[in-house]
Amino acid sequence: MTRHGSSQVEFIRPKKAGLSLDMAPLIDIVFQLLIFFMLSSSFMSPALKLNLPQAVKQDPMESERVVVSIDEAGNTFLNTTSVSLAELKPRLESLMKKDSKKAIHVRGDQEMPYKFFVEVMDAARQAGARQINVVHQSGNKR
Repeated sequence: MTRHGSSQVEFIRPKKAGLSLDMAPLIDIVFQLLIFFMLSSSFMSPALKLNLPQAVKQDPMESERVVVSIDEAGNTFLNTTSVSLAELKPRLESLMKKDSKKAIHVRGDQEMPYKFFVEVMDAARQAGARQINVVHQSGNKR
């Protein structure tokens, strides 16, 4: 196109495409990280829901490698695996051979009968445990 006698030509240029950032991959990564952290944090603590007894004073925390849990019905769990009282001693013996501290942690529901606690303590001593830690919640709700 020319303007009234001038020899200049005007070209119509298409608009430059603006740079756009696709958010879909970023959102996918964020959701994957969220799921990963949610799942990994659920494996950090035992899956058993127990009402632990309360104590005013609490000892410093140490890592719990061997945990024996007892629910209010008297069901016994070694870490998160259900075991009978007869199976507990041989399984603890094999774990105590690998553990230099020979320590176990006993988590008992506050409503469990005392006899289950004594039976677990006895099995642990027979298996070679030198240190038995009783796990409880800190704080006083009385």
